[in-house]
Amino acid sequence: MNFNLKKSITMALAAGVTALSLAMPVSYAATGDDAAAPATGETASAEQNLTPEEALDYFKNSGYTYTSKRYGYSIVCPVKPNVVPLSTVYDDEKISGDVLIFANDGYNIVNAWVVMIDAFDEKTIPKDLNKKSEQEQKAFLDKYMESQPVEFAKVAEVAGGVGIYSVTAKVYDIDTNGDGKPDETVTADTQMVNTYFRGQYGGRFLVGLMDNPELTKQNVALYELGLLTFQEWPSAMDEHGKTKDKEKKK
Repeated sequence: MNFNLKKSITMALAAGVTALSLAMPVSYAATGDDAAAPATGETASAEQNLTPEEALDYFKNSGYTYTSKRYGYSIVCPVKPNVVPLSTVYDDEKISGDVLIFANDGYNIVNAWVVMIDAFDEKTIPKDLNKKSEQEQKAFLDKYMESQPVEFAKVAEVAGGVGIYSVTAKVYDIDTNGDGKPDETVTADTQMVNTYFRGQYGGRFLVGLMDNPELTKQNVALYELGLLTFQEWPSAMDEHGKTKDKEKKK
């Protein structure tokens, strides 16, 4: 991938042709120095005329397909990532998954996708959430946003299933003494885009975007396209390196 891929996808978003059900409000994506400059002439016309399908095909053909045999999934990335265990980045041996790093500054991650396995409890996201009425979905999202430090959340269909697409809050309140009441306000260094969803074989995944120091339109767009390519595979490797089969979800 080169800068033209980023600019092409960004121009497609700006032209309003990206019909991705995942797309978040533009106000949540910074435009800063990483924003693509307006294209001119034939290039602008070609980029602004990209259909959602063409943008996705372009991404698939230009990207790198990363496959995890250990966790049984694949996803198309903008470039070949450096992959490190999720547990080492978050310093928590209880969580499983990968961090797909596309850019870093020494030990600091600049741009990466987080893929977490068994990321939520079975009852956290109803399997039929996308079939509920708008009023029921809104009630669920309102309750979800009350319990999570997020600024934005919506129902999204990913990998053939239903999930929650959200943007973490920049400023939020926390409970430091365990009494159930917020007593301290925290300001996060960065924000993330997180999508929780079930895979084709029922796996419970989180795919998140780390984009430092601020979320940019280009990287949000590439992340959303990557989500549309996510595929869970019928088998994965256990801790002993043996294959374990998954059951196709019904």
